[in-house]
Amino acid sequence: MQLFRYIRKAFANHWNLLGLVGGIGFSLLSGSPEIGLPLVAAAEVAWLGFVGTHPRFQQYVDVTENEVVRSQDVAATDERMRKMFASLPRGLQNRFTELLKQCNELRSISQGYHAANSEAEEGTVAELRMNGLDKLLWLYLKLLYTEYSLNRFFETTGAEQIQRDLKQVQERLKCEQDRPAGTQRDRIIATLQDNLQTCAQRLANFEQARDSYELVRAEQQRLETRIRSLAEMSISQGDPGTISSQVDTVAGSVTETEKTLEDLKFVTGMSSYDESVPEILPRQKVAQ
Repeated sequence: MQLFRYIRKAFANHWNLLGLVGGIGFSLLSGSPEIGLPLVAAAEVAWLGFVGTHPRFQQYVDVTENEVVRSQDVAATDERMRKMFASLPRGLQNRFTELLKQCNELRSISQGYHAANSEAEEGTVAELRMNGLDKLLWLYLKLLYTEYSLNRFFETTGAEQIQRDLKQVQERLKCEQDRPAGTQRDRIIATLQDNLQTCAQRLANFEQARDSYELVRAEQQRLETRIRSLAEMSISQGDPGTISSQVDTVAGSVTETEKTLEDLKFVTGMSSYDESVPEILPRQKVAQ
């Protein structure tokens, strides 16, 4: 219950606990605890009722809790990014590192240009553009990881083997169905039917992974080209707001790519939804 959560937070407030302990101590030392303690209890109930139902206190509680959850989510995503990058083979690591390096170099050139021409880039616009580029780089890293995961999947799984397993289960199921009815027979048939469904799902997953492999490769190249293009735009003398708008446009066009990654979760083990984007590009300004 939401109201109970706010009242509990009001009670746990350190100022409330300090006042409550002080009031109880004063009542006991006063020599008339039968009078003082009920007054302290009444004051505490009044405090909890007033503060716990106050909209500003409730907003403070919501913001504080959301900030804690967001910080934990960001930390978990950062750790996931490090592990994903570390698991990639050297060639894929180099591809991501080179793209990230180019983004940083071109951003430094842009900042140097603005400084040399006494132009101040609006902080909010710059931050929005950085967040958009972070999202694109994060998606690009996940595409690289998906390619790596698919290659490992294909090394350990083949359509021919799955089809052989499927055929063997079908043949055994047919034999069991031809046997006389009985409790043991029914149990074996139920187990084989479940196994049959599992094999069919494995085959469907393999075909989906095979069909998605080239799409993942193509999306890598498309996203890499777009990121390089957006980074190069930061050198031009155009309106930073236009660049930010371009970043937002590209970031909003990757919905289908994220859906593809979500569909391949059975291979990669990662979800593309409901997660924070790690801060990939450093936010510090270039020394003037």
